[in-house]
Amino acid sequence: MKYRPLLCIIALLLTGVVIWFALSAAPARESIPGTDAAQRRLVRIWVCSSVGGGESWLRDCLKTWEKQNPGAMTFLRTVSPEEITKEDAVLPDILLYTPGAITAPQDAFMPLSNITGIREPLLRAGRWQMQQYGLPLCYAGYALAIDSAAEPQLAATPAPTTLLGKPAATLNPDATATPGLPQGVTLIAPKGCGLFTLGCLLTERPALAEDFATTDPADIYRRFQARQATAALLTTGQITALNGVFPFRVITPSEVITDQVWLASIFPGADDAAAELLQYLTSAESQRKLSKQSLHTVREDLRLYATGTEALMETAAARALTVINAYIPAADVEAAAWQFFHGREGISEALMPLL
Repeated sequence: MKYRPLLCIIALLLTGVVIWFALSAAPARESIPGTDAAQRRLVRIWVCSSVGGGESWLRDCLKTWEKQNPGAMTFLRTVSPEEITKEDAVLPDILLYTPGAITAPQDAFMPLSNITGIREPLLRAGRWQMQQYGLPLCYAGYALAIDSAAEPQLAATPAPTTLLGKPAATLNPDATATPGLPQGVTLIAPKGCGLFTLGCLLTERPALAEDFATTDPADIYRRFQARQATAALLTTGQITALNGVFPFRVITPSEVITDQVWLASIFPGADDAAAELLQYLTSAESQRKLSKQSLHTVREDLRLYATGTEALMETAAARALTVINAYIPAADVEAAAWQFFHGREGISEALMPLL
């Protein structure tokens, strides 16, 4: 009897050893990808400014990327430029912005590398002091829209014009278009870079008041849509959105000069998944989705449109594409465009400091 406690202890130890061997010999259960907390990755994205239709395209791409990468999640937030420079700001992984929003990228972002397949004029827009800080994701061009109310002699009818079958106002082939602006037209245009395109399109440039071109592209679109002006400089996406609202004529440029480019940059300390996400956003799969928003691809090997205003703009950009550097102060761009439009500087002279 006196050995009974000792025997119980030995029996318990043997039982524990047996159980341990049984568990270690059993095959490990495979977890579903992404369900393990250690595998979850969150990419935080701030949008400081965007091109029209860009955010809808982005949300579509993010959903697809998350499905293709189990455990990966994205958080999207719209912020003002001031929030980025706050001392107590908890910065995200990625910032999305358009030219003029950031002026000192070397103080905020990580240099990017191993970028291939992107058009050089667009890459230059995100380059500063010989370093690539911004990755272009998409862009839009400017075209001049003239309300049919200003040109009653021109008949306009809707016709399918893109790979997606979106309509556009098309002219009667027998009609005679005015080379410049019809008499009495009220012209509106966004401030800054748009005046370069407007100056190239118009054979006779009207005198502009000092407060002309002081609104952004969204305001220009709303005013033209409400028919508060009979001519407006719009982006291709805005023109597509207006098709079917009322008839109008579109004049597209022979070459594209734009500041409507959407760029992405990575902050120091960002999750590794941030670079993977940017690579996906510039992939052919994501770039093809830009046609839903009438935006243009940044890829060298891809074209999105067969006919219509978008196709004309795409062809013009293939001929010559000039993109304003993203980190030039907006006031400098506005001043240079104003000087060019009024004939005080040639286009090369005006553009060179902005590239």
